[in-house]
Amino acid sequence: MKTKKEIIDYINATKGAYLNNANTSYSKINKSKAVWWFNVPTDKFNADVHLLLNTESKVIWIKLPKGFVNNLQANFKIREDKDAVDLEISSDKNHRYLHDVKSGGTGFDFKPFIKEKISF
Repeated sequence: MKTKKEIIDYINATKGAYLNNANTSYSKINKSKAVWWFNVPTDKFNADVHLLLNTESKVIWIKLPKGFVNNLQANFKIREDKDAVDLEISSDKNHRYLHDVKSGGTGFDFKPFIKEKISF
């Protein structure tokens, strides 16, 4: 399993991308629940947001372009205490795979936003 830095360096070197810690969030599958969990500050959505969903054998790179939804609050659960989008993306291939399954979310489907699946 690769680290966030290793994945970002690989994508930037081989895909001509410009990922960095400011525009990219990273998650491994949660140990207690089959999800990738993220808290992404809402102000980061003023530009493209990249999510790296790490598994044992690959990374799913999701690119959410600026303006991909009209209203964050209408599509996602917002943590008021952190002013962050609270995501739980299902890693269970038998149940709502790559959908937001966070309580209070809308079940947003991230599949159309997959930029690439990268195997290591």
